[in-house]
Amino acid sequence: MEPKETFGKYILQKRKAAGLSQKALANQLFVSEPAVSKWERGLSYPDITLVTSLCEALGVSEHELLTASDDMHQREIEKQSRGYLRIIRTYSWITYLCYAAALIPTFIVGLATGNGLSVFFITLSALLIVFSFLNVPMLVKHQRLHWVFWCSYGSLILLLSVCRLVHVEADYEHWYLMAIFGVSLGFFSIFLPLLLHTSALEHPVLHHKGLICMAVDTILIYLLVIFGNLFADNLNSENLRGCLLLALLCTAIAWGLFALFRYTKLSTLLCSFITAEVCGILTLVGNSLADTLINGSRFILPEINLTNWTDECINQNLGVLIMICAAVLIVFALVRDIRKYLQTK
Repeated sequence: MEPKETFGKYILQKRKAAGLSQKALANQLFVSEPAVSKWERGLSYPDITLVTSLCEALGVSEHELLTASDDMHQREIEKQSRGYLRIIRTYSWITYLCYAAALIPTFIVGLATGNGLSVFFITLSALLIVFSFLNVPMLVKHQRLHWVFWCSYGSLILLLSVCRLVHVEADYEHWYLMAIFGVSLGFFSIFLPLLLHTSALEHPVLHHKGLICMAVDTILIYLLVIFGNLFADNLNSENLRGCLLLALLCTAIAWGLFALFRYTKLSTLLCSFITAEVCGILTLVGNSLADTLINGSRFILPEINLTNWTDECINQNLGVLIMICAAVLIVFALVRDIRKYLQTK
């Protein structure tokens, strides 16, 4: 603590700045007026139990009181924090007013025209999605990503459900399930890795986050394929079988690349070039392979003509170029990794 004289002058200065008399300060601290006078004259220090109350009365921090000096850096930080909080509160109120400006007219018009509140509920569901991304992160302090995900995902499902209830006589009555699966695939493929990474739960299963994400995405893809074929107008077992085979091939490739990166000891650079090689092969034969699996036609190797870059040959040409470049890079990465391995021996 600073010398008594300096400490006393600091208390005197801050008491006057707060507009307090010695008697008023003494009453707040439940001490005698002479005790305050002794502090200010540098004859004694306040009792340690009074430090917190004295700081509140003088409007200073404990650090400032003990050092008998203003911490300008800390005050500037606090000032900026208060300004930031004011901006956040203003922003929140503006968004709430915008929500009200969108909802109130739709509610009034729906009742006035006799068309019901279908537009109002659709608007409300859509605004809940916006609210999930703009306002929820400012309302919660912990697990923000989890709150944003579940609120936005639930709001989108609610919007689809409201649209389904409003358009009960739609021509494509099965679009609702397809939309649910599609939205779920999009949300979980993006957010699930982040949710698992930031999860506070401790469970042995969570040690295999990549497997969980791949399994969830694979299940949703198969649900989309199966229900998409079941709801198709030209449903037949051959189409379903072909689509399932194509989905099986695509997911098998995805699982293979996942295992390549996750469970092999190959360098990330080499795995990336191998992935590029696989992409080149798929670009070359993807369309023909899909046609063979779905329609049962005979597989024909696509024509390659590097002098013809029209729509008929562009995919094949690009696939060949990607394969050549990836093959060269794979050789380069292999040589690099072998050299590193030999140098460590």
